[in-house]
Amino acid sequence: MKKCSLFVLIALLVLSTAACQSKPATPAIDTQATINAAVYATATAQASMNTTVQTMVAATLAAQPTATRAATTGAPTIAAQPTATPQPVATAKPATAAPTVNAVTMTEEELAALIDQAVNEAIAATTTASTTTTTYSADGALTTQEVAAMTAAVTAAQTEINQALALANSYYALYADVSTEMITVLKAIETDLNSMATSMNTMATSLQQINTTLSQGLTLAQSTITQLQTTANQAKTAAQNAQTKAKSWDSTVKTNLDKRGNEALAVKPNNIPTDWKGATQSVNTYIETVRNAVGDNKLTKGEISAVSLAGANAVAGLNSHGGGQFQGLSSAINTTTKQVARGETPKAKSSLGGLEQSARSLPSAPSIPSRK
Repeated sequence: MKKCSLFVLIALLVLSTAACQSKPATPAIDTQATINAAVYATATAQASMNTTVQTMVAATLAAQPTATRAATTGAPTIAAQPTATPQPVATAKPATAAPTVNAVTMTEEELAALIDQAVNEAIAATTTASTTTTTYSADGALTTQEVAAMTAAVTAAQTEINQALALANSYYALYADVSTEMITVLKAIETDLNSMATSMNTMATSLQQINTTLSQGLTLAQSTITQLQTTANQAKTAAQNAQTKAKSWDSTVKTNLDKRGNEALAVKPNNIPTDWKGATQSVNTYIETVRNAVGDNKLTKGEISAVSLAGANAVAGLNSHGGGQFQGLSSAINTTTKQVARGETPKAKSSLGGLEQSARSLPSAPSIPSRK
């Protein structure tokens, strides 16, 4: 599972969507290439973001007027600094709303991969915010610089969590009826994401109040710091639980998509055409069934079942009355059936265009070589 920011990935998806709209036909999507490119691009952005956070932490520690404090995990110990004039604290930006992702332009597998990324980014950001908070508050005191760093970390975590939850909702909207096992895993992860969100929201409110208190030159109550630490630990625990559950997401996705695709192709025909005219009609029926299934971009078990059965009948008709010359059309029908069953709606729509053209060019009767 890659841990990288979604911001660049979302931009790439938007640009990809706009580019596709300008073309008359939608090309087939290379799932693994799409995922690999997204991971590479977003990893670059994540590295930049991590550098910024580390710089802020180092600057915060350098500004400490008190005894040496350990930074977050992996950071070197900074020696005590002489008292300096406190610097003004930058106002923290609120957590940004999760950007809208046009999930219908992706296959189910691609959306699942995006969810995988988002969940792990939310886990990483929440862990960072929690660790930063417990580290800075370990000595029972806080400075305005520390509060600023903690607020920035919490805001980043809120953004990542919101993105993960938004993608989960997109998945529910499109595949809730056909992916029972995957929905079960995702719902369990979502429970922890919601717990992480609640803790981060509570911490954000507490940090705002603490910043106000410090700005007024007042002393923080120990109970305030203790409660902040407790909330941070709760968030960290929820993140650990989510990480454990997320480990089964990839395998669950692969297993279920493969199972659905294989089951769709294993359906037996129940209405084999008796002549060539019936065979061509069965092809047209199949095309209409696929069109209805992918038209609203939302899949149901009933639609997959209907496409599978219509495809089995059409292929049986072509094989019985068309001879070997229509083997390519039969293969195209099976490919489209598998695409629908696996939630590869964009690919199925592209395949549908080719099937429609093939159906229009079917002869009134096949030309089958005579047997000698």
